[in-house]
Amino acid sequence: MTVNVKSIKIPGGFPEAWLGALRVLVLASLLGLPLAAASFFDDGEKLFMQNKPLEASALLESAVKQDPQNEKAWLELGIAYQQLKRYDEAVAALRKGASVAVQYRHLFYYNLGNVYFTQGRNNFADDMYSQALAANDAFSPAYLNRANTRVNLQNFPDAVADYTRYLSLEPASPKRPSIEKVVAIINGKLAEAEQKKQAAEAAKQAEADRKQALLNDISSSLKAAADDTKSLSAGAENVQGYNEDFQLEQ
Repeated sequence: MTVNVKSIKIPGGFPEAWLGALRVLVLASLLGLPLAAASFFDDGEKLFMQNKPLEASALLESAVKQDPQNEKAWLELGIAYQQLKRYDEAVAALRKGASVAVQYRHLFYYNLGNVYFTQGRNNFADDMYSQALAANDAFSPAYLNRANTRVNLQNFPDAVADYTRYLSLEPASPKRPSIEKVVAIINGKLAEAEQKKQAAEAAKQAEADRKQALLNDISSSLKAAADDTKSLSAGAENVQGYNEDFQLEQ
């Protein structure tokens, strides 16, 4: 007997997100199948691919309970939560999935980075993108998103390095013109900042030289004054005294 899951009618009153899971349960019952044989993941993935995160998440939740080692189910569940803006649940699902992931390990960390980036938690996002690249150093989207994160963190030299690496991996990227424009702006700002830094250091050194020259002049003047005092004292030893008494004129 062949039964289409979506053809099963469910009485009203249930939240839409539960209907997919309920249909699977009813199907398993109709066919006399054990619960484990009901394909939560297959139907959840179909809904996920149809861009129906709410319906997909209900089935994928059951799928990961049924098979906690199913890393793809964890990954799609985490992304579905992210699409629904349920960020804390997305982080929890992606972290649980990352703990068992082998094939998709880089994607778990990449999507964790995306969640943190969306939340404005740039330091966490930077770390997650770095872990994604540690798992797969040729995964170009992680370089691009980490570069964007590093711009937010004002870590401009490393941002330029990531943009450059991304373009080397994706030479035909349609984003190349905009990325090259951003890189040019950053490099111009960095060059301007370096010039200002060098000018400030030169001014600081000139001031230090001026102060040292002044101290040298003062030191020379004090030394000359000390030498004059010494000469005057030595000459005073040869001054002759007068023996005659002074007489006032009448």
